[in-house]
Amino acid sequence: MAQVSGIRCEVGRQLHPLAFLGCRELNYGQRSALPLHPFRLSVPEAALAGLLDASFNSFLQTCREDDLQYEESDLPELKEAGYPDITAMLAGHRPLLAGMLVDFMIGDLLAAIGRASGYRPPRARHWGDVEAADDRAYFTVNEVQQVSFDYGQVLFDGQGYYGVYVIWLTHGRRA
Repeated sequence: MAQVSGIRCEVGRQLHPLAFLGCRELNYGQRSALPLHPFRLSVPEAALAGLLDASFNSFLQTCREDDLQYEESDLPELKEAGYPDITAMLAGHRPLLAGMLVDFMIGDLLAAIGRASGYRPPRARHWGDVEAADDRAYFTVNEVQQVSFDYGQVLFDGQGYYGVYVIWLTHGRRA
């Protein structure tokens, strides 16, 4: 499967196909029983908005609503900045954007990169269909340790493992 223009992922200094890249959802950042390998994901700044606009804007809206409802803000820096979109974050709030990408948006970003790379999830034929389990993430990001900005690229450095954990729901199975 081809790489999306300008986006690269290297695992242990080897180019990795973007469609086969995923993020650990349960216990993200926790110790892994599988051997960890260093990775670097490089995304052009210009591509970031196109990949994340919808999910980023939804996240901003949730933050606004939560801040209006509760006395304390979970992200006071975001509130103080006026809930800027990705383009404004890149222009003037890079440290805040880096933290948000690591803490809240890495799964959304990897899913968007997968879709842009041509990945389409299989459709289950029935509940508990083993063959339709989403096992595309031949390399799974366990943790992003650093986000940096360099020459128009957003660089994600961290650790991950080969393979995925797949959980099937088997109750309610139809015969």
